[in-house]
Amino acid sequence: MDQPTSSAGVRVPAGPLRPLLLPLCRAFEWVAMALLVACTTAIMVEVVARGLFDLGLPGAGELAKYAGLGLIFLTVPLLLAQDTHVRVDMVFQLTRGVPRRVLALFNELATLAFCVLFLVSCWWFMQRAANFSTPALAIPNLWYYMPAIAGMVLTTLVALDRVLGMLLGRRAAPDEVRPC
Repeated sequence: MDQPTSSAGVRVPAGPLRPLLLPLCRAFEWVAMALLVACTTAIMVEVVARGLFDLGLPGAGELAKYAGLGLIFLTVPLLLAQDTHVRVDMVFQLTRGVPRRVLALFNELATLAFCVLFLVSCWWFMQRAANFSTPALAIPNLWYYMPAIAGMVLTTLVALDRVLGMLLGRRAAPDEVRPC
């Protein structure tokens, strides 16, 4: 049986958490699609209001930013789980054997470290920012940034699962990896 590979020709690591994480990633994808519709609608309403009625709608812009933020961060876990995220892999493609496996593990650990640092930084940021709300819609900052936080928590879990998959030598099933 062929091992599932990503667009870069890499076998996709899958740890023991993958069966639990993939449904969450797909649910986040559906929420992201709804946010895409909300973002597009808010932008179109703002364009029409400005163009036809000479009316500024700061709430529409703020809603579009919120939806855009959520759209980005809620799709990242699925992209990482399916190994369809953007990558620079010139050096990786030149390696073979043990150096390739070491570099792959280093990349997975670096991704996990980035996720953890992001969440720690977010925690520090929210210590101050949680006391305030957005200017136009008065959304509490904690709720405004919640899609980014939730997305990065799930991304961190996916990154951890990928590291565990590499260490345990486990790979994703073919139906769990979509081609680009």
